Amino acid sequence: MIRRSAALPFLLPALLAACGSPAAPTQTSAGTAEAGLPDGFSAALVAEAARGGTAGTLRAQAATCPTQLALPYGQNGLDTGLYWYSKGESGALGGVGCKARSDGAAMTGYYDPAKPVMVFVHGWQNGSTVAGVRDNFYFSEASRNVADAWIDAGWNVALYQWTQLADDEGTAGAPYHSQAKIWTPTYTYQDTYGRTQSINMRYRTPGGTYSTAGMPTVSAGQLFYTAYKSALSQWTYAGTEGVRVMGHSLGAQMALAMTEKAYADTGLSAAKRPRRVVLADPYWTPASAGYGNSYAFLSPDVNPAARSARIAQTLKGQGVAVEWIKSSRVNDLGGDNNTGMAKFVSRTEIFPEYVFDLNPASGVARKHSVAPRWYLWSKSFAPAGAVSAANTLSGATTVMNSGVRYDQNGGRSSTTPGDDTFVSATNP
Repeated sequence: MIRRSAALPFLLPALLAACGSPAAPTQTSAGTAEAGLPDGFSAALVAEAARGGTAGTLRAQAATCPTQLALPYGQNGLDTGLYWYSKGESGALGGVGCKARSDGAAMTGYYDPAKPVMVFVHGWQNGSTVAGVRDNFYFSEASRNVADAWIDAGWNVALYQWTQLADDEGTAGAPYHSQAKIWTPTYTYQDTYGRTQSINMRYRTPGGTYSTAGMPTVSAGQLFYTAYKSALSQWTYAGTEGVRVMGHSLGAQMALAMTEKAYADTGLSAAKRPRRVVLADPYWTPASAGYGNSYAFLSPDVNPAARSARIAQTLKGQGVAVEWIKSSRVNDLGGDNNTGMAKFVSRTEIFPEYVFDLNPASGVARKHSVAPRWYLWSKSFAPAGAVSAANTLSGATTVMNSGVRYDQNGGRSSTTPGDDTFVSATNP
């Protein structure tokens, strides 16, 4: 007789998730099954960001910041903006950043208008404001700050912070509210009692409540573009690298929204428009909105994935290289895989097998956090035929136009991109 362990029913879901089985579907109010991200996923994202550190004794470099540091959150009000980074600016592993000057002037040790620019924008941040955590450039799996090599190579490195806006609740793991703010400042949804609830551009306070005091009257995508345009207003770089923008998770939609505005602005010089847009493990909520949410604000686009695909297609036609790195199953579990877009952009899938975590939430969150950090680190190594930060613009365009995707087949067990190899596969 085989004795069945009492723990087996509880271990099985975690083991299945670790082996790649989809999350169990959740029930909508209408009774239809809808997939969702694992319970606790947003909390796991906050914990992962916290591993980068946001506290510590500020060093001499931080004292030279002429504006304000991104640490800590105030007790009241909203902080958004583009923050330039320098090496060793604080005792924190991930650094804190110095807010860009509104006039775009140089900032010693942080920003030089004569250098190329890399801008990173984070995604969903549910719970980060209360925790006092900001996203950063620290790759905890490899114990390194992946922005340092870019700074050493003569780049300006920035992170666009919209944490308090992106810190909004999700439904069954789907961040409908934070996502809507990217595209519209006037989002509403129907709660379970059929009442209309206004989300608009509310933001989280350090106490955990939502505030509308002084909230923006434009979308987060517009806020990003406004900050970007002013930060680069005195930018004089004339080389071939230009500007690269990378968005992680929901931040991929932010990167596309901002770049679309840059190309639509006839008053912005062509040199200041991003030449490459990197989608680091991008996320889109399900193709059909659930739980009283709606995509009506995206009309004529039917959903966020379609909006993103349309923008990416237009940008590609304008000479922009659009690069997509997949490192987790966030869309497989509770989102939209956007297969239409995958067919015409540069798409590479990496498999961070060094992340062995049987917890469904933290395992997915940790792999989800790998993509932007792997990409930044890849600049230190020769390109391996797939998406790589070390590719020239021409090389990135060639990969994008290859008509295939690239899957990692070597180096899966090590954090470094230096031993990664890839094979082509059917796209998408």
